[in-house]
Amino acid sequence: MSIIVVTLQAVVSAVTFTGVILLSGILFLAQILNHHDRDERTDVSDPRSITAIVPVYRDADILNVSVSSLVESTVPVSVCIVCEPDDQASIQRARTLAAATDADVECRINTRYSGSKADAINFAIETTESDYIAVFDADESVHPQFLRSAAATLEECDIVQGRTVPRTTGIIETIAYYESILLSYTGRRLLYYFTEFRMAASRAVVMHRSSVEATGGYDPTMLTEDYAFAYQCYKQGLDVREMTQYPSTIEAAHTVGDWWGQRKRWMSGYAQVFHALLRESLPPQNRRDLLSLGICLSTVAGNILLLSLTSKFMVLFIVSAETVVLLPVVTVVGITGLIRCVDYSNGTVERVGWGWLLTPIIFPLYGLVATKALTEYVISWTGEWYHVEKTH
Repeated sequence: MSIIVVTLQAVVSAVTFTGVILLSGILFLAQILNHHDRDERTDVSDPRSITAIVPVYRDADILNVSVSSLVESTVPVSVCIVCEPDDQASIQRARTLAAATDADVECRINTRYSGSKADAINFAIETTESDYIAVFDADESVHPQFLRSAAATLEECDIVQGRTVPRTTGIIETIAYYESILLSYTGRRLLYYFTEFRMAASRAVVMHRSSVEATGGYDPTMLTEDYAFAYQCYKQGLDVREMTQYPSTIEAAHTVGDWWGQRKRWMSGYAQVFHALLRESLPPQNRRDLLSLGICLSTVAGNILLLSLTSKFMVLFIVSAETVVLLPVVTVVGITGLIRCVDYSNGTVERVGWGWLLTPIIFPLYGLVATKALTEYVISWTGEWYHVEKTH
């Protein structure tokens, strides 16, 4: 009887997982295949100044990627590179880049709120005056048309969040690319379909200045300042639009150690955000307070439950139900392979390759990181950060 019950649970899990991935994948494929959603109106009827903020820390070797791509935008933009006072290499590189171009590029040293990416962004927002604020990472290669299209979209909403695509230069980087497809984009389709919550990050994002001010800016105490910012936007009722057209490409972690450390920081950050939401939302003041808690809890718990899928699939192998196991495996591989082909046809990636065959391993790996991160956050986390070294 126990074997029957466990097997039945495993079958239900496999079928449910397959259905969710299939439906989410179809929705995301449909979205990125829609090339014409903004092409017909990429001119802004009331052009306003745009400040693109690029916070940097130990990013001297990669800084030229974001700056060179931003100055090639099809809409005028002021580029504000924000450096930390103790990062002389990045300061020197930023000043060199600013002097080497005729575009509006400047280096500002964060002497007011030094210490984190959130602080750097807040400092730049307070010391600039543009109506539109955009934020990008130092390693981010921005599509020339992105800012123009985002500015047009901002006539109808408060914040525009673009898509970022890891550059697939190796095995670890390829895994990061497929991880972003499955967990960052495909994984959020049903959440976006049934709720008004949208991710508003700290890269590839363009906002009205008033929208940032309504949230109080980015929280420097958070490991994942972008995840915390997204919930503040949601609780403030801001209209965040996702724009998958004109994606940016970014550097991924290049080593197993960096991959692990970066994901562990993210998972710890998610737990930290839930902890903060719990303090802020009890007792709940409105419906969005409750929904914020539920959405954040489902993210934390969902990442941990990914590990349990492995044990369930092993049960199906033991009882010779390999066909049932193949359902989610084939679905994951097929969906990611199709999205890779679309990205290749759009010029987002250079080749199709065979990395999509590795995608099923992403779920147990992510579940393992999430379990360790959450356990350590509850038991022994003392506020440490993890910085990934990036090169270009």
